[in-house]
Amino acid sequence: MKRTFKIVIILLIFISFAYIASGNTNNISSINTIDPIIHAFNESDAEIFESNINTTLQIPNEFWNESEIFEIKSKLKKELGLSKKKEVRVENEYVFFDENEKVLEDVLYIHEFIDNYNRQIMATNTSDFGSISFKIHSSNIDGEKTSYIIIDIVENKGYKGIVEYKEKNQKILKEFGDNIESSINLVGSYNKKMSQEENIDIINKILEKINAVKVEEVVTDTYISTTAYSLGIPQFIQYGNNKVNFQIAMRYNNYDGRTYLYIGNPLITLSY
Repeated sequence: MKRTFKIVIILLIFISFAYIASGNTNNISSINTIDPIIHAFNESDAEIFESNINTTLQIPNEFWNESEIFEIKSKLKKELGLSKKKEVRVENEYVFFDENEKVLEDVLYIHEFIDNYNRQIMATNTSDFGSISFKIHSSNIDGEKTSYIIIDIVENKGYKGIVEYKEKNQKILKEFGDNIESSINLVGSYNKKMSQEENIDIINKILEKINAVKVEEVVTDTYISTTAYSLGIPQFIQYGNNKVNFQIAMRYNNYDGRTYLYIGNPLITLSY
């Protein structure tokens, strides 16, 4: 039996990037953003499954040449502690492992694509801890130049390092530009199937604890998703005509018999 490991970091990272690029953000420092997010998760009584910090630097009107993009790669490897990892090149965004094959912690999987109009490097290292990934992209399409760097870190079964990761990622990207945005995701679970009423009660309890007001809510037979705005969280984005800085979702997974809770700031950028 095979399992698939995707080195494109996480698909939703790119959705996150597109959203950040198109939305308006305030410039208030988000130093205190994480405390309300962790407080919200603790109020849920869910068992932590994973945490994720995704930091994106966008640089419009710039097209890096090949030497520049490889220089950025070297700097990111050094700053993220990946310089001593063995590079393994992959031809596409998927790597296949046997189900019982051990993840090689000393390997950095690299996918590179370079031509006259697009230059891109993606790298991922995995371990029992979780994963560290980065993406460097620069393009010049019909005279429209754009470049960005993404750093994405996933921690399995914990979230205590998320503050340090966020500060470190922002410090690393600050060397290349100032237009930096971060998204935070916490995923937890309950070892049972919960009713829609129970899910709604948990969501409302969490929103109340962080003084958040609902902006939009979607309730279906398979999941519930609520976007909200809290004055206690200094960072926000514009969502239509509303401010948004918190999203919470719940769904039941038939495969493992667990109900999953997703919390994101400013939005959930993981698939649920």
